[in-house]
Formats: sequence, C-alpha cells, structure tokens
Amino acid sequence: MSRLPQVLEVEVAAPNEAQRLHLIRWYNKRLPAGEKLKLWDSQETLARMSAGLSSHALMQLLQYTSHLNTKLKPEDVIAKVEDYIKDQLGEDVVEFKKPEQTLKDVVGFSALKSFLKEEFIPRVKSSGKSALPGAAIGGPIGAGKSFLFEAVAGELGIVVLVLKNIRSKWFGGTDVIFERLKRIIYALDKSLIFVDEADTQFGRVNESAHATEKRLTGKIQAMMSDPILRGKTTWLLITARIHLLSPDIRRPGRAGSLIIPILDPEGEDLKDFIAWMIRPVFKRSEGCSSIKDAVTELMPLLKDYYAATFAEVRADLEATAELKKTEKLNIGEIKAIIEDRIPPAVEKTRQYQTFQALLNCTRLSLLPESPSRSDIGRLREQWRTQISKIQQIGDGL
Repeated sequence: MSRLPQVLEVEVAAPNEAQRLHLIRWYNKRLPAGEKLKLWDSQETLARMSAGLSSHALMQLLQYTSHLNTKLKPEDVIAKVEDYIKDQLGEDVVEFKKPEQTLKDVVGFSALKSFLKEEFIPRVKSSGKSALPGAAIGGPIGAGKSFLFEAVAGELGIVVLVLKNIRSKWFGGTDVIFERLKRIIYALDKSLIFVDEADTQFGRVNESAHATEKRLTGKIQAMMSDPILRGKTTWLLITARIHLLSPDIRRPGRAGSLIIPILDPEGEDLKDFIAWMIRPVFKRSEGCSSIKDAVTELMPLLKDYYAATFAEVRADLEATAELKKTEKLNIGEIKAIIEDRIPPAVEKTRQYQTFQALLNCTRLSLLPESPSRSDIGRLREQWRTQISKIQQIGDGL
C-alpha cells in the first residue's frame, strides 16, 4: 500500500531525551498550584531512564504518578518501559532479561573471565568510538555459553532485550515486527540485544533462502553496522553453529567485530568444575580427606566432561544423597555414580562445533595456548581438515 503513487509514507520517531525532558517540565508546570511531580531524582534522570517510551506512554506515567500523589521510583519507570515495548512487539517477540548471576557465579573459564572483565564489559559500556557494535559467541552444545553471557549481562547494568522470535506466520507480519523493533532500538539510549540460538533467528541470504528471510537478515545486518547505534546498542549472538550465521553478520563492524569461542574446561578450570560438582555432597574419609584429594582421584574419569555434564552429575549426586537420607557421600559412592553414567552420543557433533568455533575466532589470545600470528594459517587448515572429515561422517551435524 505504501508503494502506491498517491500514498506518502511518514515515519514518526520516538521522542529523544531532550523532547522527553521538555514534556516532563511542561507537565510539571501545568500541575495545580502547590503540586509538583514527586521524583526519586531529577527530571533529567527521569528523561534519560524513560528512553523507548512514546510521548503518550510517558504522559500516562506522569499522570499515574501525580494521580496517586506518590514518589516515582526507578523500578516504576523500568516497568513502564518494559510493558510498553512488550505491548508494541508482543510477548513472544521480546523479553527483558534480568540475570541474577554475575561472573562470580561462573565456574572455570578463568582466562576468559579476565578478558570479559578487562576488555569486553568496558567496551559494551562505552558510548564512544571504542564501543563494541556486536559480538558472536560460538562453541559446542553444553559448553556453558548462555549461562556465561547471562552472567555478563548481569554485570552490565543496562537494558537487556532478548529476541525470542521476530518472524510472523502472517504475510508481511515479519516486516512490521522488524520496523517496530527498529524504532524501539533507535529510541533506547543504551541496550544489549541478546540473541540465543542465533543461527535459527538469522538465516542465510543465499539464493535458496526465502525472500522474507533474506530481507529480515539484510535489515538486521544493516542495523548492526549503523554508525548511529555504535555506543548505544550492542548485539550479542550466541550459537553452537557459528558457521550457519551469514558471513555478512560475521564480518567486522557487526557481530564479527569479536567472535569468542567457548571451549571445554582443561587444567585448573577442569579441577574447578570437579570441585564445584562434588562440594555439596563430599564426605571426608580415610585416604580421601579433602576436596583436593577427591579432585585428583576423579580427574581420570572426567577428562571428557563439559559444563552441562558437570551440572547434571552434581544434580545426580545431590539426588542420591537425598534418596539415601544422608547429606554426604564418600569418594567410593561418588565414583560409582560417575562410572554408571554413559555420555550422550553427541561427541562428533560437539567436535564439529568446537572446530567451527576455533576457525571463526577473531582473537589469538582467546585460542588455546595463545598461538603466534605465524601459526594461525597452519592451525586454520588443520581445523578445516578436521571439519571436512567429520562432515564426511555426517552424524547429526
């Protein structure tokens, strides 16, 4: 309809901070004599925190506050912004994530956590040229990608929007959802767009892709690299199938500005996971009087374990202790439970996804043993060779 020659398309942008502040001041002046808006802080702070609201939604918030004659709190503003965005997009399109965990709750990943604290988080928080436009997180299933970066989101203290499903079954519905999402993202002053299972959200743009799919992926790519959003919005794409993301998304200036591999624990990180797994139920006994002794004894049994299996065995140990009506288990009982477990037959899939994560990594320092620049060509050829071998098997990839 908008393409008809007699129709003029007009886009009305959400109010910026200056316009929201003008509305707040105007409303405050129009209140009856002796009445003023009761705020927890200044009007400028309210204008900044209400980013994303339309003028009408902001007016509703101000009227609600003055009608109740109570002090407006930060959580009231946040709730209004969340409700408004959900109303615009729909409950099944986006949600606000408020992770309770932080990096202190993450087991292992010692080197990666240092990188996240020292470089990644400061660059996400930055609003200048050093700001990170996006990052992609790759690694095998069960490696702990989502938990780790939910903890990062918990550290940030900014709006975290989780994209759940931006496709519609109705003709033209996907384009409508995207335009509304775009308008909201541009209106927010600072946000993190969190996309789990990103390979299912953003497909390829090759000839076999549906026209709607190509259009959606192309628009998302353009928004990721928009200089207007740099310092305002960071895209965080998490996937076990990093190779299925469009090469255009994986390029620098978009999510490819930083691609981080999440790998299975080794060395001290592996010991940390084992200690975490048995700590709730471990009982000291003769010959195994400490957690450290138990870790040493269990290490040969757990070399191929990863984050999800450690979490599952910990749950099994706690369940066994509860069924036996005892709080603790000795090392023999713990070993018996571990030895009874058969790992799921996903090892080839996990190997394939690990090699893809290594191949796509964009930092030498994030690779195992931090290889030199001159080694990267040889290593990538080795990883490609391994990928080809696994592809020939084709077992659940």
